[in-house]
Amino acid sequence: MSYNGRGKTHGGKPARSGGQVSRTGLKEGELPFYKQAANILARLERREGSIKNLTIGNDDIKDEDKRTIYALICQTLKFAPVLTRVLDANKVMKKEKLGRRAELLMANDMLLSSQGLRRKDADPKMNKAMSRHESSLKRELNRIRQEVRARNDEDLVPLHLRDGASTFRYVRVNNLVSNMDKVLEHFYKEGYEIVTPSRDELHDVLQVRARKLMRDLDLDDVLVFPPGTDLHAHRLFVTGAIILQDKASCMPAHVVQPTPGSTALDACAAPGNKTSHMVSMMGNEGKVFAFDMDRFRLNTLVKLTDKAQCKIIEAKCANFLELDPLDPEYASVEFALLDPSCSGSGIVNRMDVLVDSYIALSQDADQVAKPETDKARLASLAEFQTSIVLHAMRFPNIKRISYSTCSVHEEENEAVVARVLAAQSEFALAPRDQVIPSWPRRGLESSGLTEDQAACVVRTLPEDGTNGFFVAGFVRQTPADLNRIREELKALANTDKSAMLPPKDDAEAEAAPDMDAPYRGNKRKAAGGAKPVKKEKRHDKKPKPASAVVPSTKSKGKKRPKRKESVADS
Repeated sequence: MSYNGRGKTHGGKPARSGGQVSRTGLKEGELPFYKQAANILARLERREGSIKNLTIGNDDIKDEDKRTIYALICQTLKFAPVLTRVLDANKVMKKEKLGRRAELLMANDMLLSSQGLRRKDADPKMNKAMSRHESSLKRELNRIRQEVRARNDEDLVPLHLRDGASTFRYVRVNNLVSNMDKVLEHFYKEGYEIVTPSRDELHDVLQVRARKLMRDLDLDDVLVFPPGTDLHAHRLFVTGAIILQDKASCMPAHVVQPTPGSTALDACAAPGNKTSHMVSMMGNEGKVFAFDMDRFRLNTLVKLTDKAQCKIIEAKCANFLELDPLDPEYASVEFALLDPSCSGSGIVNRMDVLVDSYIALSQDADQVAKPETDKARLASLAEFQTSIVLHAMRFPNIKRISYSTCSVHEEENEAVVARVLAAQSEFALAPRDQVIPSWPRRGLESSGLTEDQAACVVRTLPEDGTNGFFVAGFVRQTPADLNRIREELKALANTDKSAMLPPKDDAEAEAAPDMDAPYRGNKRKAAGGAKPVKKEKRHDKKPKPASAVVPSTKSKGKKRPKRKESVADS
């Protein structure tokens, strides 16, 4: 049996022995690799942040190690139940005193990774101590494989922790490369059964990993596959004909409805799935401005949208709130997609379930209390989100706006919509028949919205088979009042610039590695190989209307702002 990329399958070729060690090459003061990762597990136990915040957004971790540690943490949490059994049976924790967290991480690499124990930046003494027990650990793992009749490593994972176990796999057809009929024909020839269940029958018909698919009931460019369907190596995905994107994340483009030949903007664009969706709907005709504050995340957008064959995007590294809406460069903008930083409370296919499961396995789980929602933080996020929407409304020729979050909190959703409606009179909510009308779950009649207004916005919840999400549409009712806009811009010029930044440690649902793809050991390369993007100048120093992206060979040592990031399924 061949090696499956995540580790060896039962009876397959053994991974490289973890006993080989070498000098670490660590600089003075740097923690060894596994100790650094173990510290992150400890912080997760204390619920000090999300996995992505503590890895991708951690300035104490070297950039080249961030995604590797992120993937290792996720994989270790996923396999923690079986790894704990293996370690407990061999009494390694007591014999070597490496620390429970480090042992879990090292056992993951030793037993489940194609590369074995990491040597670069690792502590040779720790590796040697762990390697002394390699044979007995493998024997115990093989015993467990036989006990549960595991055909592969995934069978060792409890059902509720397996990839994609909680949501369907949604696929957006990229009309820039293919079309729905061709994609359906391709899957049909591969042996997929095309089914047409009702909404109530979805979970019964699309059972985990069944070879079936259906057209989505609400979005005409989306297909639905059973949970756990892995299409990362599929030819259609590799060629850009399909995009792996959660259904809820596909809704904003359908709400903003950009037309071919028009000009649109995406205010918080990276990593670019929603941006490319707009371009797909526009048929690569017109122009899309894509703004993001982080040049590294913007490079991810460039890479993903190039793969999707988008030709009309002008990517700019800029703070949307510092743009001048009256700049002639943006005079033709008619559509705005706004998906600003949020709490990420609706994201269920990240690793939240894994963290909860791991804490339940670890010490004194009853004493690790889940924190209550941080009301102050939600208030800060809501203020920032409201400012994003109101600033988009200052662009004088914008006629349609979508506002979305991956949050389930009213403070970030209905309350923001109510504040925006109360703060101005030029825009009103788009009517229900223009906002995914067939979707049954609508907004909450609270936080200042009437029953009719609540019916005009969309909510999704994990029980719907998607991430938790919120979408609202705004349409212009009256021409822009240019005098009012100028006065507001003058007032903003005197505002503290920190008020124009999202709160720190915001949810990073979008630009992290796609964790449905397997962790392949300690040689995993950082994703996003695009060159850095130069930062766009603010409107008080008129930007050059040059090419979409100006490459630079150095990042000049500047730290990345800690912002939300959303890849696959975003």
